[in-house]
Amino acid sequence: MKKNFDLIIVGAGPAGSAAALTAAERGVSVLLLEEHSQIGTPLACAEGLSRSTLKEFLDIRPEWVARELSGSIIRNPKGTEFTIEYPGVGWVLDRKRFDPGLAEIAVEKGAVLKKSVKAIGIQDNEVVVQENGSKNTYSFKYVIGADGVASKVGVWVGIDTRLSLSEIEVCAEYRLSNIVVNPEYAYLIFGSKYAPGGYAWIFPKSKTSANVGLGLSPLKTKDNAKSFLDRWLEEEFPGARIDEKIFGGVSAKILKRFSGRNFSLIGDAGRFTDPLSGAGIANGIKSGVIAGRNVARILRGQKSHLEGEMKAEILDEIKWHLRVRNVYLKLTDDDFLEVFRIAEKVFAGQTITDINTHHLVKQILLSCPHLLKLGFRLLF
Repeated sequence: MKKNFDLIIVGAGPAGSAAALTAAERGVSVLLLEEHSQIGTPLACAEGLSRSTLKEFLDIRPEWVARELSGSIIRNPKGTEFTIEYPGVGWVLDRKRFDPGLAEIAVEKGAVLKKSVKAIGIQDNEVVVQENGSKNTYSFKYVIGADGVASKVGVWVGIDTRLSLSEIEVCAEYRLSNIVVNPEYAYLIFGSKYAPGGYAWIFPKSKTSANVGLGLSPLKTKDNAKSFLDRWLEEEFPGARIDEKIFGGVSAKILKRFSGRNFSLIGDAGRFTDPLSGAGIANGIKSGVIAGRNVARILRGQKSHLEGEMKAEILDEIKWHLRVRNVYLKLTDDDFLEVFRIAEKVFAGQTITDINTHHLVKQILLSCPHLLKLGFRLLF
């Protein structure tokens, strides 16, 4: 087995595999390490993916998709709903097919994939792993951490990835069957009854199954996410069968530094999760592609555009959404009702092809005088 590689990537989720296939197709020798025996499990994800966020970064294959979505159904704290018609807005993926499929493409491009191999440290230019019951090492010229929200690679390369209570959303999700949902729409549900400081969701997999969960801010409640989810499901889906339970957290933080001379962090490890929606798949893929092509440049002795591309494609939006989240956390249920009223005027009865969050947020704030003071710094 080869021991020396140009690039070692720790973590074969969407970010890691996107980096691996991008670098490998540019002639970089790549080792992709995955600690689990199966890629795509265990999974902590609602599996939703917006078409517009990927742009030209990746073509989604039909076999990776559980459902194509035609829009969203939005519910306010009192239970009133309206529909946003947005044909082709995105998909609910089947991550247990998508993640292995992306890793397979990386292998087809020339990357070496090793599963059931746990990275346990970095010493000089070597990744130390636990493999087949013993320690082993693989050397690198460049290393990428794609090992999730609890990234160890970040710690090993000296990046402070710690999250405070204000920088995390705590999530609980069940995979449900024996339910009835509209399979064409994602449901987004707001209010302190469901998810204080966050929101709840229903992402359909079929007419009778869905990913149903919520994310909340620990600053807004002392109760845990599972308790909120259980109470909601007793009311919403009393006869549901729980096929899988998923618990975790998503970050709402921007790292001061996510890269160095011979390393970078991508995906959840690099804190590229959207701090407002909690979405991570698209930014994981984008950060992986950006990192992969810039590693190829670096190894050829060319100038890296890593920082600039990450800023333009990901970080500028994350910074904006982080500012919006800071206002969002201060909203009451009455505020949500007012926001809902304005959003319904904007979207109901129309078919849209794009949502400009800058325009929407400013329109809401300018239409709500009592919110304008709260959002003044956000606007100006």
